[in-house]
Amino acid sequence: MHTLSWHEVDFGSVILAGLTAGYVMAIAGLWAGKVPGLIAIDIPDFGRRYIVSDRPAAWLIGLLSHEINSVLLTLAWATIILPSLPWPRHLSALAWGGFLSLGLAGSLVAPLAGLGFLARKTGSPRYAATSVILHLIWGLLVGSLYAPVGR
Repeated sequence: MHTLSWHEVDFGSVILAGLTAGYVMAIAGLWAGKVPGLIAIDIPDFGRRYIVSDRPAAWLIGLLSHEINSVLLTLAWATIILPSLPWPRHLSALAWGGFLSLGLAGSLVAPLAGLGFLARKTGSPRYAATSVILHLIWGLLVGSLYAPVGR
């Protein structure tokens, strides 16, 4: 396994890719309910539920935490996953997004929000399907926007 320090990656590119992908994912989550078979997911509201509760600024804090998480997860991908996998950049980021949808959102965020593992308490696969699609969109954007140093 080969890893890079944050000094060895294009940190500006990490920030741009992470913020853009996180924002697009949050907006796409709100619009997803218009697509047959999917549901709308208010990502900042999930942050509000497990971080701050019902304070007036909670939704904004949820959005901010999602954006910070997006940058940190992009940094983890750029420093650990990308240099370790001999896959094309777009494919490794797509796989990372898929892993995050199941490993992080499905097994940590959904249960903390009261929905259970992979949102099974909803009684429908629509939440899980929407979450996977949103995370794949995130991964595609990260893989497309991140420009490694020297490549």
